[in-house]
Amino acid sequence: MTAKFFNWSAAVIGLTVALSFGAGLSSAGQPASYAQDKDKDKGEKKEKVNKAEEAAYKAFFAAQGADPAMQIQLGEDFITKFPMSKYLGGVYGVLTTAYYTSGNTDKMFAAGAKALELNPDNVDVLALLAMAIPRRVKANTPDGPQQLQKAEVYAHHAIELIPALTKPETVDDATFEKAKNDKLALAHSGLGLLDIDNKKYEDAKTELTQAVQLASAPDPVDYYLLGNADYQGSYLNGAIAAYDKCAATGPLVTQCKAREDSVKKEAASGTKLSRD
Repeated sequence: MTAKFFNWSAAVIGLTVALSFGAGLSSAGQPASYAQDKDKDKGEKKEKVNKAEEAAYKAFFAAQGADPAMQIQLGEDFITKFPMSKYLGGVYGVLTTAYYTSGNTDKMFAAGAKALELNPDNVDVLALLAMAIPRRVKANTPDGPQQLQKAEVYAHHAIELIPALTKPETVDDATFEKAKNDKLALAHSGLGLLDIDNKKYEDAKTELTQAVQLASAPDPVDYYLLGNADYQGSYLNGAIAAYDKCAATGPLVTQCKAREDSVKKEAASGTKLSRD
């Protein structure tokens, strides 16, 4: 799988609701001070609040959805100024998405690894890396097999965690379900591509079908991959339908239209028999 697949799907990352962002957030979704027991026999003592840290984190949180370059600058500044902050997990999590959107894959993987080191259950990062790693890493690249194995673990962990997430009070039911489904779609997309690379086309068909069905705005790359899985599994009608949807919009229009026409010719001529 070439690097261009990685860039094609940037538009699919509309992570407007950070489900796990905020290891240090209050239920209202804003930075909150915290208390720490110093000595229970002497009573609870509140830890002194660093007003500069709180203000910087609040500004970073407010910048979600803004220009990725601004998010990156605010996040990098925060990490430099407050390297021991309790908010670092959330900052690295959002930076992972910002680096992805900006196309900086090396920093994305580094930020993602740090985010998961601080919070292994960060579903935003788990889902994003599950999708992105298989599109960027090949088995013959340095540490490729290990990275691809990580992607599979991330995907399954995200799929395990996401359905059980608790809805924030400030988010309505529809928005919350959409955000969860979009993240599940990323995880299934990653598993689908891993299955294609391992020539497990039936499994790939299942995973990629879930990806396009769950996503609020299906990624054309997933339709392209689903078409490939269907074709390899001799589901010609399914392949034609997937390529047709892929050809409707996005940067793969020409390629998908050509594949759609090719499969139609094979089906019509009987060159390849269809299972569907």
